Amino acid sequence: MKDLGLYIHIPFCKRKCDYCDFISHCDKSDLIEEYIEKLKEEISNKLNNKEYNITTIYIGGGTPSFIDSKYIVDILNIIKEKYNLENAEITIELNPGTVTEAKLLDYKNAGINRLSIGLQETNNELLKQIGRIHNYEEFLETYNLARNIGFENINVDLMIGLPNQSIANIKESLNKVITLKEIVKDFAPQPVITKDNV
Repeated sequence: MKDLGLYIHIPFCKRKCDYCDFISHCDKSDLIEEYIEKLKEEISNKLNNKEYNITTIYIGGGTPSFIDSKYIVDILNIIKEKYNLENAEITIELNPGTVTEAKLLDYKNAGINRLSIGLQETNNELLKQIGRIHNYEEFLETYNLARNIGFENINVDLMIGLPNQSIANIKESLNKVITLKEIVKDFAPQPVITKDNV
């Protein structure tokens, strides 16, 4: 049996970052449902080879966390109908400006076990200059929420070579990311609301 990795592209954003060269749209939200239906149709038609073992799924964009989490759940359910994903690493890209507790709970319940959070920089002025919709404090809230919900495998994206970015900025960002586990301990644990205890 051959191993297979899947990349699933979600080309929608709340706002397109100034540096972005990927296929993504911030003005076509009316097409999300139609796009997801076509995507599910393509997945259903093409994933029919039982010779493959899916070891990894990466949901990128765009901003996958921008769209309703029910669409992400639907996509994974279509794949689960044909393949056992119990041992697969399933990643979704997150933008801190588009994440809610409900979305994170849906992701975890759907089997997503790795998060890739687009921080890019810890300096709020630099974040604003490149068109990000979040600040560093909102990133920390997202990271803390994800950890409290139970996500242990979390990737944090950083960028270097940004306009007006100094070596000191880069060092500061690296140091803050390295100490994230210590930072999250400083937050008071928040009760996690699940569908079972509502």
